[in-house]
Amino acid sequence: MSNSKVLELTETAIAAALALVLSFISINYAQVFYLELAVIPLLVLALRRGVFWGMTGGLVFGLLLIVLGQATILTPVQALLEYIVAPISLGLAGVLRKKDSSQTRTIFAVAFLGVLIKYFWHFVAGVIFWGQYAWKGWGAIPYSFVVNGISGLATAALASLVLVLLSKSAPQIFQAKK
Repeated sequence: MSNSKVLELTETAIAAALALVLSFISINYAQVFYLELAVIPLLVLALRRGVFWGMTGGLVFGLLLIVLGQATILTPVQALLEYIVAPISLGLAGVLRKKDSSQTRTIFAVAFLGVLIKYFWHFVAGVIFWGQYAWKGWGAIPYSFVVNGISGLATAALASLVLVLLSKSAPQIFQAKK
């Protein structure tokens, strides 16, 4: 195995581990709205290494949540959607990776695209599996749209802010070493 592959695997493992640690301190309001800090290291990975490694980091993170008992699982399909497909899809933000990924515009685009795709899957799971918990008078679709929409926008905004601050203070974080 080449040194570059070892480095890519190591960075992916570190990003997934950081995401796991950050998942323990995510900000939650009334078990409905939340800020998911775990997306930050996975977005950095997608910016550094691109789609494949970003998606791989998301997969490892999702599997860690399941294996360590941190996942709220209703059914196998719901687990697949929210703990495999959603975190993997966050890595798709790597399609916007550029040579200079520390540019503010690129960071905002990556954060919002990645989180939007991830929260789309949470929205789908919300409609199918969590709709029974909708507020009185709300259907599953508007409930899931509001809950996941607010959580997704708040998460994307916070991730963008943190990533921009990182790009200003330590731009080398976004540049992959060969």
